[in-house]
Amino acid sequence: MKKFILSDLHIGHKDAQYDVMDQAIDFIRKNAKPGDEIWGLGDWFHMYENGFEYCLRHPMTQKFRDLAGEIPTKLLPGNHDHRLEKYRDNPELGNPISPISLIKPFMANGIWYCHGHEYDPSVQYLPRPFMWLWNHLPRKTTPGNVRRSFITESFIMLVYLVHSRALLNLQAKVKKENQECKGIVLGHTHLPLHQDSPELLVLLNDGDMRHSSTFTIEDDVEFRRMTWNPTKKEWRILSIPKPE
Repeated sequence: MKKFILSDLHIGHKDAQYDVMDQAIDFIRKNAKPGDEIWGLGDWFHMYENGFEYCLRHPMTQKFRDLAGEIPTKLLPGNHDHRLEKYRDNPELGNPISPISLIKPFMANGIWYCHGHEYDPSVQYLPRPFMWLWNHLPRKTTPGNVRRSFITESFIMLVYLVHSRALLNLQAKVKKENQECKGIVLGHTHLPLHQDSPELLVLLNDGDMRHSSTFTIEDDVEFRRMTWNPTKKEWRILSIPKPE
């Protein structure tokens, strides 16, 4: 059974890569088998730029809803689509993106899956009423906001801040709760990355479709990072072993 893991699509953003999303949808349709699932690790929508309703009405949103009608799909909200948390936590309100189901971060087979903003100090401690204002300030410090068309030192520093806090916080959490955990899969930073150290949990950033044109496939044996090559019109595949 495979999981197609996608985060940080940012549907509704003026620079969203809708052509890459179309390629990903086409790939998933052609390669999915019965029992496979799609897991969304947050920020599928960019609700600060043009609003909640604009994102819901966007043609790409309908394409993913159509795909979810064929392949079971679940999404955990990130910091840019956190408004969906209200519908996740209050089922009586209905689900505006059904049949995509709304979920919380979760553990599966010893791996913790989340968006990753939970470990980003620039958004972690802000009360929800202030998040709209924060995201409209000129100076924004989340990795996705800092990243531009090329990698900078500031961007890398923020990425490693978030990833380091994720590893250390999760390691402390599982130790306190006496849980078994092998690693973490997250998005948020817009940098596909695999970190493996004998002294830390394994970390895999599944990529994004806002900058890196990347998503991840997980099966019982390995992760496969899929990166779209627009010149060759094909997916470049990198195999990554799963933590033992």
